[in-house]
Amino acid sequence: MARTDRPPRVVILGAGATGLGTGLGLALHGYEGQVLLIERKTTPGGLAGSFRWKSHTVDHGPHRLSPNITRVRVLAEELLGPDCLIKKSQHGVQFRGKLYQFPPRVIDWITPLSLWHAVAFAWSFLAAQLGWITWRFASDTFETTVVRKFGRRFYEHVAAPMAEKVWTDPGEIDPAFVNQRFAQVHPREVLKRLLFPKQELNPSIFYYPRRGYQQLWDSIAAYLVREGQTVLYESQPTRLEVERDRIVRITVAGPDGERTVDGPDLTVVSTLPIASLVALLAGFDTAALREHVQGIKIRSMILVLFEFDLPRALPYRTLIFPERATCFNRLFEQNEYSRETVAAGRSVVVADVTVPRGDPRLEKSDDDLIAMVRADLAKLPYVRLDRVTDAAVKRVEFAYVVPDLGTRRHIYYAHHELKRIANLVLVGRFAVGEYDNSDYAIDNSITLGAMLSGRIPKLEYLCTTYDNRQRYIVG
Repeated sequence: MARTDRPPRVVILGAGATGLGTGLGLALHGYEGQVLLIERKTTPGGLAGSFRWKSHTVDHGPHRLSPNITRVRVLAEELLGPDCLIKKSQHGVQFRGKLYQFPPRVIDWITPLSLWHAVAFAWSFLAAQLGWITWRFASDTFETTVVRKFGRRFYEHVAAPMAEKVWTDPGEIDPAFVNQRFAQVHPREVLKRLLFPKQELNPSIFYYPRRGYQQLWDSIAAYLVREGQTVLYESQPTRLEVERDRIVRITVAGPDGERTVDGPDLTVVSTLPIASLVALLAGFDTAALREHVQGIKIRSMILVLFEFDLPRALPYRTLIFPERATCFNRLFEQNEYSRETVAAGRSVVVADVTVPRGDPRLEKSDDDLIAMVRADLAKLPYVRLDRVTDAAVKRVEFAYVVPDLGTRRHIYYAHHELKRIANLVLVGRFAVGEYDNSDYAIDNSITLGAMLSGRIPKLEYLCTTYDNRQRYIVG
């Protein structure tokens, strides 16, 4: 932590991927004012960070750096040096009792049952293309969008159950959401990947820090301190005072008590959940805002960890489970991201169970949750439960913003009202409701840092972030 007597000109609330990326953008673009990052945890990185379990370092989900984002890749190599590992992509999808590699290999389909599934999906896709002629003027929904792109069978057996497990009722999802999350598995693209593999369609590699994803955030935070920025850990804002539509004073509670941050030319960048931010505002009419922020739906995440006395426990690094037959939607093996994150001769497999915030399952005992996941793992012939040596549970209250139409309307209204505060900028997954991976979040926030530094005009920043929202989520 670096300290200075000069008042900060930019205060960043939250040192997760977006907060650190904003500080990084300011530093890289030569910003000369003081920058203060406020983080309530003891380490940076937020949801994209890592945690310790026994002698293992485990990520909050299978994070990775895409090679498609040039400046993030360059920065990772610059900050991590030889600890920036290049890893081969390995995904599997469990469907109807069989595990398929994705993108699929021809050899996976040389069985009678697999060929039958392939023909059924192909016929459903063709039927949807013919049906589009007659119902193309109907209103778009998540269902009609997926059916049009992939066919009725894909919707009923893959998209709908996956949506229910991870996000919400498919009937409530914003149809535009399908363009980001499902665009990479369009039937035509799958066929192209089978016959003519291309790096831009499915990157065959990704980048990962040797000591876990937390190493990336620790490296960025250390760089920011070297550049003269200040990072306050175990601290959080308790009051944002607004006068004449500007935040003029921030009260921060930390391990050493309260402190006040103010200044005549203050800029506040908030990555906090909107409801948390609104609750801190003083001197600003939040009556109408409170009704809307209460309507924003959040998903929580239960991570159930299993330690195996095997050097490797899964056929692929990350497995996806779109069907309702399993309570988890994803398994990933931490040691397959970096062998140095897990004790020698051991492996750590993490099951990801996504539930609505406040769901009763979050209150279940660890033993009950472990038993629930273990019962579904027992259905998988390639998981050696007899080699499990220990298990644990980690709960994450804020995991995703639900991409339904109601939530997006509430967020849009809240943003419109909060724009009245001239020196407030909202960014990040829970502040703006965008479903970005961590590397996409870094990329966008570096652009914000360029705007706050005066290197690019605000219009260019707005247009760039708008264009970035149309990017496909890779991986």
